[in-house]
Amino acid sequence: MSNITKYKAAAVTTEPGWFNLELGVQKTIHWINEAGQAGCKLVGFPEVWIPGYPYWLWKVNYLQSLPLIKAYRENSLKVDSEEMRRIRRAARDNHIYVSMGFSEIDFGTCFLAQVLISPAGEVINHRRKIKPSHVEKLVYGDGAGDTFMSVTQTDIGRLGQLNCWENMNPFLKSLNASCGEQIHIAAWPIAPGDILRKSPDPATNTGEQWADLITPAYAIETCTWTLAPFQRLSVEGLAKNTPPDLEPETDPDPYNGWARIFAPDGTCVAKADKDFDGLLFVDIDLNETHIPKAITDFGGHYMRPDLIRLLVDTRRKELVTEADDGNGIATYSTRERLGLQLPLEPPNRKDDKAGMIGAPRQREAIKPAAAKYLPAPGA
Repeated sequence: MSNITKYKAAAVTTEPGWFNLELGVQKTIHWINEAGQAGCKLVGFPEVWIPGYPYWLWKVNYLQSLPLIKAYRENSLKVDSEEMRRIRRAARDNHIYVSMGFSEIDFGTCFLAQVLISPAGEVINHRRKIKPSHVEKLVYGDGAGDTFMSVTQTDIGRLGQLNCWENMNPFLKSLNASCGEQIHIAAWPIAPGDILRKSPDPATNTGEQWADLITPAYAIETCTWTLAPFQRLSVEGLAKNTPPDLEPETDPDPYNGWARIFAPDGTCVAKADKDFDGLLFVDIDLNETHIPKAITDFGGHYMRPDLIRLLVDTRRKELVTEADDGNGIATYSTRERLGLQLPLEPPNRKDDKAGMIGAPRQREAIKPAAAKYLPAPGA
């Protein structure tokens, strides 16, 4: 399906609209517009860009966290909301693919979610981080079987998305490689520099490792163009992310300057410095993936599925199940329950040919040949 092999793409590295859903939406639309005006076919946003990454979870105790958690949930984004539709319209208006991380609130649970929005404004992939990391479990739940696939077939290549430490998960990397991924959005949150690390916190929990070890390792192991958007912090942002009874940090410098873009052989082709704020650009050429994949395609010729295989289960597991009319178990998909199969705008009833936007098709999820997919109940 890939028709466009050469195009411009961008990674966003700027400060979120902390605890402010409306400001977050406005910022998102602004950067989509900027990327579109720059001629980009793709723009990638950081992990939980809306309403910002709750890095304070790593610094405060339970009681101090509760008011912040409440405000965070109040400003998290629903997939089936007008705020999301505004973002989808911006993608459509700019004819651009948008990969966006956000805190999704669904009923009473938040998820570390990502969407891939097409140039037609369709949500062609909706995924949730499979396992929140450590203290993130205080805010977020686990993704389900039907919300974790990463790679989507598009006309700009087989495009994947992962959040934070998912980008160093060997099983997810293996899965994406087996899907033939060509371009990847490694979405990262706020990254503390190593200067802030205190023993026994491991070095893998620092910006240096995320930006210059884990992300290029992903590019090398999957032979993909890898964009790494990061959030930034300001003095004001530090204050907003600090409980009232604590003294905020005053130096945001160690948290900034980590955005990167890597070629399929791991070469760094774009790097943000500490003061850079905005869009990091790259000229993508999908044909540059050929030589790396000819040498080490771990999802194809350079793997032995007769010896090592990955079992993948994309079924949704229900907390409550209902009997259907055939005395079986009724099932549904998260995508359908959230209405993501519905058109962005209702059809034009007066003239179906004028301005009508058709219903989004189900995304073309890529399933690896080496993995076994279990049938849905009743299939």
